[in-house]
Parts: sequence; C-alpha cells; structure tokens
Amino acid sequence: MKLSFNVTTCGDDCGFLADENETRRQLEGFDGLELQVIDEPAEGLIDPKLVTGLHMTCIPCWYALWTGDEKALTDEFGDLATAEQYYGGLTRSALLDKFRRDLFYAEQFGAEYLVFHIAESRVIESFTEDYLHTDEEICAASADMLNVLFEGRTDGPLLLLENLWQPGMNLRRPEITRDMLAAVRYPSKGIMLDTGHLMNTNTGLRSQEEAVSYIHAVLDAHEQTGFDLCAAARGIHLNASVSGDFAEQIKKNPPVLSGSYQERTSQMFFHVFERDQHRPFTVPGVKELVQRIAPDYLTAELITLGLEDRREKNSQQLAALR
Repeated sequence: MKLSFNVTTCGDDCGFLADENETRRQLEGFDGLELQVIDEPAEGLIDPKLVTGLHMTCIPCWYALWTGDEKALTDEFGDLATAEQYYGGLTRSALLDKFRRDLFYAEQFGAEYLVFHIAESRVIESFTEDYLHTDEEICAASADMLNVLFEGRTDGPLLLLENLWQPGMNLRRPEITRDMLAAVRYPSKGIMLDTGHLMNTNTGLRSQEEAVSYIHAVLDAHEQTGFDLCAAARGIHLNASVSGDFAEQIKKNPPVLSGSYQERTSQMFFHVFERDQHRPFTVPGVKELVQRIAPDYLTAELITLGLEDRREKNSQQLAALR
C-alpha cells in the first residue's frame, strides 16, 4: 500500500516543494503526493517522482451541460452567458477539455492513478439536499462521459471512481456501486472510497466510533449482494467528517442565496467545507478498517492551514495506522 497526502497547485499549497528540506519533512512517513492541478504549476516545481496520483477536476454541477438542457442551465446560472463563462463553452467538448487537461498532467507527472468524482449537485441542493436527479441518472451520465473521455485507451493510469454523498455513486445502494463500475469501459478501474464522504451519507452519526461501525456496515451490505466493495476499492481517501447535526440544521433552515452565480457558488463552497470536514480519522478501529479494505493506495486527504498544521494533521493520521 502506497501512502500519500493531498496537495493542490493553488496559491501557496504546494510552495513547500521549492524547498528540498521542507519537502523531505512534509513527506516523512509518506510515499508521495496526490496532486490536483488547479492553477498552472510553476515550471520545475513539481518533481514527477513525488506524484503518486492525480485528482481530476471537481465540477459540482455538470449534468445539464452534458445532456444539453438549456432550461436547466438557465435555471442554475441565470443566463446562458454566465454558464458559458463558467464552463468555457456550452458544448460537451468544453466539459471534456477540463478533464483532458488532467489526463495531460497525469501523463506529464507519471501518475499511477486518477480520481474522478461520481456526483452532481446544483448550488441550492448543497443546502437543501432536495435533488433534481437520481443516482441512476447521474451514474449513467458519468459513465457516458468517462467512456467518451477514455475512448480508445486500453491502458494507462488506474481510474478510481470516488463516492460523494450527493446523487451518483454514494455507496448507499450496492447495485448502483456495482453497475457504475461495470458501465465504465476503460479496463484499468476501481473505486476510491472516501471515508469522510461516506460518513456524510448518514447524518445520524455523532462520533468517529459510530462512523467506523457505519463504514463496516456499508461494506457488509455490499458483500451481502455479491459485490466485493473491499476488492473494488483500490484506493482510500482517509479522513473524517462527523457533521450530521450541522447538516440537519442547514437542511431545515437553508440560507437565502443571492448575488451573482460566483457569489452563490462561494457561499456553497464555504458550506461544503463545514459539512465535509476532512479531519484526521483517528479513533481505534481505523487501522483494522483499512486492513479489511486493503487498498493499493491510501491518501490522507485532509483540510489543512499552513505547513505546520498539515504536518501535525498528517502525522495524526499516520499514527492511527500504526
């Protein structure tokens, strides 16, 4: 099992890579990095030898563009011009180009795996959870998009499909998990099981201890249908998010969103970071849970503020595995 932690190319998040000593310090106990390319990385900053995996672009709301639903686009963005600015176009190619950029960087850095979110959520749905689309609809469109993106490819990085808590592959229903993985024709594939995202599917959780039991129950439920989720989960994003009380309160009293689409999206992201906490998952039982799943790749995917905070939280997460 290869251990990594998450880094983006935003701002100063990966600036430590310019300092050989700090890079060595941050990587102590880890085999490499799971990189997400947002801003263009500075020339020579990122050593390909450090990149184990690459997290592909996260686009919360994409279904209307992929299906050509102009009414839904207008409802979400206010007008088509705003949607066009957001996506860089109003065609499927505009969406695919964002992911093709990820494939380019994966090849440039020699990433062993890619991570792709299987989910969809409009801005207001992040608060109300009153979703327009079903798991089946989002998974079918996701498989369609991935099959176009990877058309003609028979080998390359391992493609890991990540669960979230919105409509899509959220691991609530084993048949959806099974069918989603089967629908992707690219042969080198598996699941990236995000423990925090899975916790977010159960707002009744009130502790990390309860979360460990819940994740085991989800694994059990898949096994009982004949689908081995442990075998399919080639990777784990290890983190904790016990935020059910917060989520339930927001759902009862969602905010009134206003302003431009960019302003409403900013409100949504601030909310998501409170809901999806990405804290170290450290209670007894975490090590045994990871051993049960036995992934090829494990990423400490944590929200951190600065180098010292990152080092401390990553160290806490590593300690839980010993």
